[in-house]
Amino acid sequence: MPNQSESQAGATAPLDAARIRGLLGQPEFPLVVEPSLGSTNSCLAERLDRGESLRVLMAEHQSAGRGRHGRQWLSPPGGGLYLSMAREFSGGAQRLGALALVAGLAAADAVARHSKIPVGVKWPNDLQARGSKLGGCLIDLRQTAGKPCLAIIGIGINVDLGSGGEPDQPWTDLVREGGSSDRNRLAAILIDTLETDLALFDRAGFEAFRSRWDAHDVLRGQRLRLSGSGADLDGLGLGVDASGALLLQTADGIRAIHAGEVSVRRLDPR
Repeated sequence: MPNQSESQAGATAPLDAARIRGLLGQPEFPLVVEPSLGSTNSCLAERLDRGESLRVLMAEHQSAGRGRHGRQWLSPPGGGLYLSMAREFSGGAQRLGALALVAGLAAADAVARHSKIPVGVKWPNDLQARGSKLGGCLIDLRQTAGKPCLAIIGIGINVDLGSGGEPDQPWTDLVREGGSSDRNRLAAILIDTLETDLALFDRAGFEAFRSRWDAHDVLRGQRLRLSGSGADLDGLGLGVDASGALLLQTADGIRAIHAGEVSVRRLDPR
């Protein structure tokens, strides 16, 4: 997403690490809030490489926030929640194909708990409210021989972007949807939800989330066009399989599409 000036973002109360820890009921929880960073995912990885004991890194502003497909993530000061969490998973990276979907579900449920807003998930992990983009996730994986796989899970949620937004697609934020602008409470709920859901995913895999996915899936039953891996592919969304791959009914049969660098858009009018 393109950069946006500070004056365009809505005014929200500053992030407060101590308040977030208090809301979590964990006064020693290893989280840090910075006024400005390049990318919370990249900076968290760098700090872990330096040996820092850190679980969550947040920033008021990102100058180089990243989305999927190398896109820039809109990160105006105070306009959203920009949070990255590090977690190790047993086994190798091959077990984590559906991690992006689980992170998206956790973020959607956290927003619903926080602001009572119905949130859907566009495969693999974009948050949507009333058909407009509310947030998204970015997963970075690190696999070292003989060690658990490290995942850095970045989540961005639009809270109060003011008059700005993403020009190339419909967007929204919590304030526009009638939700709360309390980012500290949202951060605590998101961290708590991620802790619970990631532990369950590590134990039981994606199968434990299939019914929740079906309840949040905004692409099921929609005519879709997939692009980014050769020729465009059109078909009907049929949900996801046990690995989290998107199932697409095409003229040649059912195809299982893995996230990779594929972009999906609806062909049906909204």
